[in-house]
Amino acid sequence: MQPKQPVIFVIDTSALYHQQQFAAEDIQLATTPIVEKEMHQKGLKESLDLLIVTNKLRIIEPTPHSLEKVKITAEELGDLPSLSEPDQQLLALAVDLSTQDCRVVLVTDDYAIQNVAQQLGVEFKSISTSGIREIINWETYCKACGHKEPGSTTETTCPVCGTTLKRRAIHKKHID
Repeated sequence: MQPKQPVIFVIDTSALYHQQQFAAEDIQLATTPIVEKEMHQKGLKESLDLLIVTNKLRIIEPTPHSLEKVKITAEELGDLPSLSEPDQQLLALAVDLSTQDCRVVLVTDDYAIQNVAQQLGVEFKSISTSGIREIINWETYCKACGHKEPGSTTETTCPVCGTTLKRRAIHKKHID
């Protein structure tokens, strides 16, 4: 009988609020330094420190290569403007850990993170939401004049007419 493949849960701040789900002894957690800082700022220092001291949580910096891969994928999907730097780093860390001999599960309720994770082939788990059911490609457009912004954009107003830009799904692919 083969030994059970170890599982590493890559967690965001919201996952730490539900830490009772991480009580099992064989569970390993990982996050990034920027998320660790975010957790401290949100009053989760004691919970975080306990996980670190008990060797349940590792703080790992993602590689620049994986960060670039995440940004390219998020750009292609139109999700880049919806992803904060901590979000991008969590995705990159999950990509990095996926190259090791373990099962990696990204724990997040954030739909944009889940959308990019699915496209990257990273397993994810929601805690308090149902999670995504489709991969969505997004487009930013102007409702007034019809102008479309190529790729992801952080622009909020149309460069043609000045109207507030909107975002809409242009392609959906059901997740099996």
